[in-house]
Amino acid sequence: MRRAWELVAVPLRAARRAGTVWGISLVILIGLTIAFYPSFRDSSGIEDIMADIPQPLIDAFGLADFNSPAGFLRGNLYAVLVPLLLAVAGVLLMNGQTATDEDSGRMEPYLAQPVTRVSIFLGRVAAVLFWLLVIGLLVLATQLVADELVDLEIATDRIVPTVILCVLLGVLHAAVAALVAGWTGRPGLVLGVGMALAVGGYVVMALFPLSDVLEPWRNVSPWAWALAGDPLVNETEAWRYLALIGPAALLIAAGTWLFRMRDVQAG
Repeated sequence: MRRAWELVAVPLRAARRAGTVWGISLVILIGLTIAFYPSFRDSSGIEDIMADIPQPLIDAFGLADFNSPAGFLRGNLYAVLVPLLLAVAGVLLMNGQTATDEDSGRMEPYLAQPVTRVSIFLGRVAAVLFWLLVIGLLVLATQLVADELVDLEIATDRIVPTVILCVLLGVLHAAVAALVAGWTGRPGLVLGVGMALAVGGYVVMALFPLSDVLEPWRNVSPWAWALAGDPLVNETEAWRYLALIGPAALLIAAGTWLFRMRDVQAG
């Protein structure tokens, strides 16, 4: 049991600085954004500005009902910034604990111990998922506290699912990174694939509806599974959670199996 705990505790400590930086950065982003809400709420002319923007662009960038509390949060935080940053954090943290450690040789001492490759890989995956959970809790706590401080009136049962879906989107992208890391062990490839999917997924969800030809393909994006239901306004369907958790679990399982089957080589 102690050995199994060490396989998680070591990467937990190794990712502590990066996880803390990501958490603090998102706390600052959310706090500063919400701090501007009173000025925004009391400002006139917002509706006139929105009226000059074409409706397809408003929908693409989450600016619908921008003068409402839900619209303010969606347009400034939860349509793009928070989910994208959590996806990037998931990719970077997973890459750092898997492919980067393998490429630099830092993983070799653990592979020489009487433990399985599966336990080593899964211990690192568990550490990354833990830090994504911590970051998500910080985001949620900051959002709820800031809402109270500036009197931003939005139901807690709309904020909580929104943050959970954003965190699960980050978990899914971390799982993609785990798959590529387990398959190749190449940090550059993990980053390239992970970042491309994070940005590409948003483009597919937000911009494909602008084209009649591409619009039917919008729902292939994990971003659409998570956020197309507008969780800040509408009750979140249970299938959206499953659509993110299920593929993430399969990707992690596949990455673990690939890591177990191939030769591990340092840089």
